Amino acid sequence: MPPPEKLVLSITPNFANFSGMRIGTRNVSNEYIVNNVPFFLNPTRTVRIVPQNIAAKTQVVGLAYGVTKDFSLVFTGGMGEKNLEPLTFSGATGSQQRGRSYVGTVSLVDFSLSGIYRVYQDDIHRVLINLGFSFPTGSNHATFNGLLLPDGSRALVRAFYGMQQGTGTFDIMPGVVYAGHLDKWSWGVSYRGRHPLAANPQGYMWGNLHEFNGWAGYTWIPGLTTTFRVLGSLQGRIAGFDPEIRGIAAPTNPLFYGGKRVELFGGWTVSGKFIGFDNLTVAAEAGLPVYQDLNGPQIMKNWQAGMSLRLRI
Repeated sequence: MPPPEKLVLSITPNFANFSGMRIGTRNVSNEYIVNNVPFFLNPTRTVRIVPQNIAAKTQVVGLAYGVTKDFSLVFTGGMGEKNLEPLTFSGATGSQQRGRSYVGTVSLVDFSLSGIYRVYQDDIHRVLINLGFSFPTGSNHATFNGLLLPDGSRALVRAFYGMQQGTGTFDIMPGVVYAGHLDKWSWGVSYRGRHPLAANPQGYMWGNLHEFNGWAGYTWIPGLTTTFRVLGSLQGRIAGFDPEIRGIAAPTNPLFYGGKRVELFGGWTVSGKFIGFDNLTVAAEAGLPVYQDLNGPQIMKNWQAGMSLRLRI
């Protein structure tokens, strides 16, 4: 937490990749999906478009301000980009491939404002609670230009739910953190939730998100720390639907979102004291899922990597 009347500026780029389809904990082929999975609102037909790969990246800027020694405010905002490679199958049935298209979305992400309060601290332990709100600044009505259809034509359509950069909803974000530090070792656990307050104007809202983190770190020399983190997440299905997100693609079904994941991350943190600038900190982290139980068919997460630059002002 920044000292009273001090600022901490953070810049956090993040990258992730998704590929392969899964129902629950079972991997499924493209051919299985197009021959067995009905598309949303018309169960008499099967889906004809299956995602193959998603590349996602975000650039988030954060600003933390110390109001008192135990309370700070944190604002975040930024941009996001997602690029999708879907595979289209010919006709209304069968497993003959028509081809691939390459579509994407770019927008602001949802901005957030949070308050963090330190409820306890001694020489080893500290406990913080936080409460934040997310605002619908990101677009949830972006379009795909040139999505390949089964008849070979290309269409301008509203992008799938998971390809939108914003949610369109006001969300409440509660959280709690316990952290400890003794000699060269550090550790902690945390919880963060994200709960939409009501459906967006398009008629839907994302399922409640629960994230649980546990981590440990070791400082090899002053200013250089390596970290290991376990992230478990649980998210519900989308409630409601956008009537403009429809058709013969698997991701147009709002029930094919959410699920459970366990991910492992490794990282490092370097203090600016190595270059004679104590106010600067650089950190990086990368990881991959070890367990995914997805409401699907849904595309699987492959990996995630990011870094953070923090400057105390």
